[in-house]
Amino acid sequence: MQIDPCVKKYRNAAPQISLGDSKEKVYSILNPTQKGLSATAQKSPDTFVKEGKVIDIIYYRTGRTPDGMTTDDEFTPYVFEDDKLIAIGWHVLGGPKTKGRIPTRINIQQTQTQYNH
Repeated sequence: MQIDPCVKKYRNAAPQISLGDSKEKVYSILNPTQKGLSATAQKSPDTFVKEGKVIDIIYYRTGRTPDGMTTDDEFTPYVFEDDKLIAIGWHVLGGPKTKGRIPTRINIQQTQTQYNH
């Protein structure tokens, strides 16, 4: 799966990023880690104006839950104010809106025994 190699590349590159970095610097370091992700394995950025300042939120794929869904908790948001990195992580956004679910395993033999009795 192409997600796992991207996550590994991200983890190796992320320590190079610090608050206060320019959006250009962050892009140059982290965008290459996301190459190869399909459109469904990515999260679109958000942009808005707050108190006269442009806020950009870029989401980098930083994890994968093997549940077949793409959810917020598989990404880390990078928040920029006027092209300057001011926050990393969900804490400033109130947490992820969607979370993955790890599928539970069903003991087939036990289930069959229950239905046969």
